[in-house]
Amino acid sequence: MATYRCLQSGNTVTFTQAHDIATMKGHSGYVRVDEEDTPQSKDLPLFSPTPVKRMGRPRKAAEGV
Repeated sequence: MATYRCLQSGNTVTFTQAHDIATMKGHSGYVRVDEEDTPQSKDLPLFSPTPVKRMGRPRKAAEGV
């Protein structure tokens, strides 16, 4: 299995057939992307959620309460 990236658009395509992989080697518009070269995902720091303030005028108080 081989993954190729388009140089113009940045889209990736994965091929499993040997014929397709051999054909893409001669194509100048695509670059082979090895899975070891892809950046690893970083752990993002977790923050507590911030309260969301509602927009607009507050509701009227109920009458008789």
